[in-house]
Amino acid sequence: MNKTRTASLLAVAIAITSCIAPPASPPLDPPASASSSAAPAAIAPPIEVAVTVDDLPIHGPAFPGIDRLKIAEDLLTAFRAHHLPPVYGFVNGKKVDDNPATLAILRRWVEAGNPLGNHTYGHVSLNELDVPAYLADLEKGEAILKQLVPDEATWRVYRYPFLFEGTTLEKHDAVRRYLAEHRYAIAEVTIDGDDWAWNPPFARCSERRDLAALRALRRGYVETHLSELRYARELTRQIAGRDVKHVLLLHIGAADADAIDALLTAYEKEGVRWIDLRTALADPFYADDPHLATKAGAAFPYPLAKSKGITRPPLPKRPAEDALESTCR
Repeated sequence: MNKTRTASLLAVAIAITSCIAPPASPPLDPPASASSSAAPAAIAPPIEVAVTVDDLPIHGPAFPGIDRLKIAEDLLTAFRAHHLPPVYGFVNGKKVDDNPATLAILRRWVEAGNPLGNHTYGHVSLNELDVPAYLADLEKGEAILKQLVPDEATWRVYRYPFLFEGTTLEKHDAVRRYLAEHRYAIAEVTIDGDDWAWNPPFARCSERRDLAALRALRRGYVETHLSELRYARELTRQIAGRDVKHVLLLHIGAADADAIDALLTAYEKEGVRWIDLRTALADPFYADDPHLATKAGAAFPYPLAKSKGITRPPLPKRPAEDALESTCR
């Protein structure tokens, strides 16, 4: 998701290097008297979140010592430890054709009980291709899914690369019409912390064996995703007038694998309860089509708010992309 972020150098340094503070406890109500008949305080409802992972089987730059299968195993281990329901991984089949050894990663994903979905064959951009070429690439992406997931209903879930849904309404409508006609569910996103941006600096810091920088990256990664969770909840409540079921976008990158246990732990402390993607997408919130043409990729609540004339709250602060770009240079 491309969103403009502005921050002072001091704010950036704090965001990247400071430790994560636990969410502040709500103020306590004054104690009730013995004769009080006040009802007990209501328990806050959980925040329901489905985790999804893009760009299987591999994502992010290589670096000395990188082990792509271990990245997948670290993610799968964390999913099991935190008792996540099956996690959809969205596949680009070209990566397997370019490097057949990576097929083992997809097989391991499925063996661990997790489903696969379509992310096009070559991670192509709807901004750059016409509709026939785009749909041809989407269809080409089905080959690896048919090979690994016999149940067609399981793999007919589609994640737009870059979250690009069409620079014109003609493109937007044509692709959505195709997906509906071919019984694809659209894997929309509500929580997008631009996790992909942490993978290049993670690779550089790993190559330099800069452990302090790697720890700081992990803290920044988790804090940013906590901010995005809180923001997504606020914005979707504003749109829907209630809590909705959320979808978190991650990638199968080294930085993601490094931070995943800390991230899931932080989300649980925030009140998150894990659900599967199909359960999340069954929320009526996702039945709405913003019907907007845009060059930018964005999580679903952003165009939806715009289509409804809703003014969004101020964007959450996060490390500026130029700060990540300069890390371990």
